[in-house]
Order: sequence, then structure tokens, then C-alpha cells
Amino acid sequence: MSRKKKQPSFMKTAVLVVLYAWMLSGCAYPREQMIQNTAPPVQQIKMVQDAVDQFQKETGVLPIMTRNANTPEFERYPVDFSKIVPKYIPYIPGAAFEAGGNYMFVLLDAETKPEVRLIDLTVSQGVQTMQEKVSRYFADKKEFPFGQKVTDGYYLIDFNKLRMGEETILSHFSEQPMPYIMNEYGQVGVDYAMDLAMALRNAPQTQSQHQDIRRVLTNVSPLAPVKSFPYHLIDGEPKLMPEN
Repeated sequence: MSRKKKQPSFMKTAVLVVLYAWMLSGCAYPREQMIQNTAPPVQQIKMVQDAVDQFQKETGVLPIMTRNANTPEFERYPVDFSKIVPKYIPYIPGAAFEAGGNYMFVLLDAETKPEVRLIDLTVSQGVQTMQEKVSRYFADKKEFPFGQKVTDGYYLIDFNKLRMGEETILSHFSEQPMPYIMNEYGQVGVDYAMDLAMALRNAPQTQSQHQDIRRVLTNVSPLAPVKSFPYHLIDGEPKLMPEN
């Protein structure tokens, strides 16, 4: 009889402990932090854009981190949140790497009309990992693991030479797998040809055959084509072009 009387008391205690822990976990996060993690990235981009515009209007400069002039175009001007939080924006957006998210907020056309876009860090990290494998292969074999030629100066990676299965990386433009490629100097990147072809079909403007067409993607998407090579429009199709 005594055991039956004690059991409900034990269960009540256990329930109270769980509820208490749940309340504490909820109180551990400020309300604004929970808001920042639920806002969709597009809404977060607008928030950052407004903050950047206001900061520039008041200071005459942009809230960006300093990067080397040789930094690739789409990675050259990352937003420096320490300059705009909390005066111009109340918190770092949850999508941002600085807040534990998978994106880096960057500015395009910083010298003319700065526009906020996102870099998908899963793509950056995937390319970095593949670059390390290619570099180790070159250090050992004194040659790059070139696979099939894509076009002049660009190749697929021969994964057999790296002793691994073939890998691709998911495109957040088209939700399709993209192949890794590398240039003749062993620099690894991603082939955005399929994404560009899809974007060009919906592009409102005719593209010149003598311009880099990667900006078509930033015109139809909040994402910048990170770890990419230049593309021109040749016979109506996006083609990789040698870098300057």
C-alpha cells in the first residue's frame, strides 16, 4: 500500500522537474533572439538593407569588413554587424553566420548602389573541403586530378584519383546537384551553368555576349553565386570563360 501512495508523489515531482526545466530553457533566450530565428531570410535581407542604407546616409561610409582587393567579387564586402547593431538593427539576423546561421550577408555594387545578398556557407565550406583534397593530391603527385574537360581551361574532378566517390553540391537556386570543377591552376569551384540557364530563361533583359552573366542569378535570387567562375553567353548558352 505504501508503494502505491508514493508513486503519484514521484510522478508529480518528475512532471514538475520537466516543466521547470522547460520554463528555464524558454527564459534562457531573449524574446528578440527567438524572433530573429523565425524571420525568413528574405525579410532579414530587407532589415539589413534598411540598416545599411541608414548607416551610409548618416556616416557616408558602408558597414563592411575590410577584405583584400583580390577577394572574389561576391565575397569582397561582407556586412559588419558590429557597426549597425543595435542602433540601426536590433539584433543580428538568425540566418547570419555570426548568429549561428548558414549564410553570410554581403554587399554587391558597393561603390554605386549597395545591395544586400546572401552567400550560402554550405557551398563555401564544400568547396574549401574539396580544395584541400585537391591540394593534398597535388602535393603528393605534382599534378592536379583533372577529369573530363568541360571547356578550355576548366575540368571536372577525377574522384577516382582522389580515391573517393563522386560528389556534388546542392544548388539553392535550382535545388539540383551541381558538379565541382576546377580551372587549369587547380582552383576548385562550382559549375553554375544549369542555374544560369534557368535564370536566363526568365531574365527580363537581353544579355551581352561580352559580359559576365553571373549577376543574372543575383537579380532573381537573394543568393550570390559563391565560389564560381566567370560565364559569358555564347550562342544563347552560358559558357565558362577564362579569368582575367
